[in-house]
Amino acid sequence: MLSRLAAALVFGLFAAACAAAYPERPVRLIVPVAPGGAVDVFGRIVAQKFSTILGQNIVVDNRAGANYIIGTEIVARSVPDGYTLLATAGAHTINPAVYKRLPYDTLRDFTPIAYMANSTGLVIVVHPSFPAKTLKELIAIARASPGTVVYGSGGFGNLTHIAGELFQVMTGVKLNHVPYKSVGPAVNDLLAGHIPLMFGPSPVVVPMVQAGRLRPLAFTSLYRTPQLPDVPTADELGLKGYEATGWYGIHGPRGLPKPIVDKLNAAARRMVQMPDVIERFTHLNLEPVSMSPEEFAAFLRTDLQKYAEIARKAGIQPQ
Repeated sequence: MLSRLAAALVFGLFAAACAAAYPERPVRLIVPVAPGGAVDVFGRIVAQKFSTILGQNIVVDNRAGANYIIGTEIVARSVPDGYTLLATAGAHTINPAVYKRLPYDTLRDFTPIAYMANSTGLVIVVHPSFPAKTLKELIAIARASPGTVVYGSGGFGNLTHIAGELFQVMTGVKLNHVPYKSVGPAVNDLLAGHIPLMFGPSPVVVPMVQAGRLRPLAFTSLYRTPQLPDVPTADELGLKGYEATGWYGIHGPRGLPKPIVDKLNAAARRMVQMPDVIERFTHLNLEPVSMSPEEFAAFLRTDLQKYAEIARKAGIQPQ
């Protein structure tokens, strides 16, 4: 018994010493999407501020593909020493509901570090050449020609996909879903007019709406966004209860020492209180969140259950 206690004490002292020195070299932040997507924008803000707070370079490493799965697996299989982290969002808890097999367990194989921001909603946007000027007109066009109106998403199971599935369930229309590798390429094709419609993440599409490059039809929160105060919610326009919102956070691999988790969480909580971060988040239509690792873990469990139920109602067949 004494030897076990001694070993535990030595390990605890060693972990604390490692955390005090951490990070001693650059940290890799895996962003599991292509450059230009909402998670990428979030990840770059976080990496810049972590670098300043921790006094060490945080290097963004974009590993896109399979709706976050490729980049996420890299982190799941990495050494739990704090030098490989994951920037992620809602698809992390959606994927178990829409994929038959994942190369990791969403809860077991990761250490929740910090829940840092809420996405207050998506924007239902169309290319200016598309004839629909309102949500009602979009529904009418889709109803008149089932399966012909294409909407792009950031990937099968991405929130930009799930929002479209919910829309179809609640309106009774049939759209044609085209999943992209990530949000960035989908938005690029939308801007080019190659696809007419998207349920787009606010950090990416709000600037495009403000610049007149995309036409907004509705917002997917239950409340209007200050960024687009004249754009009504889908709920206001008759889709009562329709809501699609997301979140952004930081994970590490399973087994990340608690002193390192606590140090990163403290840095994240300090970060989201900085005036310049609040301003940048506000510009991206993100709400800063300050949450402990334990609170984040509890949220993830609830979110998994939520999307399992949504996928069931939408009749999504896992791939």
